[in-house]
Amino acid sequence: MSSNKLVLIGGGGHCMSVLDSLLNGKCQRFEDIVIVDRPENVGKEIIGIKIKVSDDQLVELFSKGYHYAFITVGSIKTTAKRRELWFAARNIGYQFVNIIDPTAIISPTVHLGTGIFVGKSVVINSGVTIGDMAIINTGAIVEHGCSVGPFCHIAVGGVLCGGVCVEQDCFIGANATIIQDEHISPSTVIPAGALVKHSKLYLPHLVL
Repeated sequence: MSSNKLVLIGGGGHCMSVLDSLLNGKCQRFEDIVIVDRPENVGKEIIGIKIKVSDDQLVELFSKGYHYAFITVGSIKTTAKRRELWFAARNIGYQFVNIIDPTAIISPTVHLGTGIFVGKSVVINSGVTIGDMAIINTGAIVEHGCSVGPFCHIAVGGVLCGGVCVEQDCFIGANATIIQDEHISPSTVIPAGALVKHSKLYLPHLVL
């Protein structure tokens, strides 16, 4: 049986947000949390927790009973690094948890994959599907019937109106709005503040 110990993989800014949610008393509790990062960052602290080991020690940590993992490297233009770390940890045997800030509002009809971060004051409405390893960041709104694919990042204040389909590896920038029933093709990057409407399967240019 797996012990209740968690490894956070990546010690940057996204780790700070995730860790802040984890340390909230109403969030899921782990008996121990270890942050791993590049060797040159070992010894640094994030919200009072030290980066203890480098990410080449994931096998050793797993053997010591750390069987849960969460990727705390964010993504903007590419999800390559997140995918690389996910693949490596998955092959070792780590199980991926969801980390949901207690201030988020999520309908009981929402279907969540694994490895998902849902930040502060997020609203996810009824009938939504969120794919594995997605990031739904601070203050984002995902309205009824939307689908967010694996490894997508809905940035701070992003809004998906009803029935929007965002395919895998997309980045929806801060305060961007996707009008209802739009379809965003894989690996699309929507800049901060954009309004997307009247698009088809791929959006080469913004419609403002």
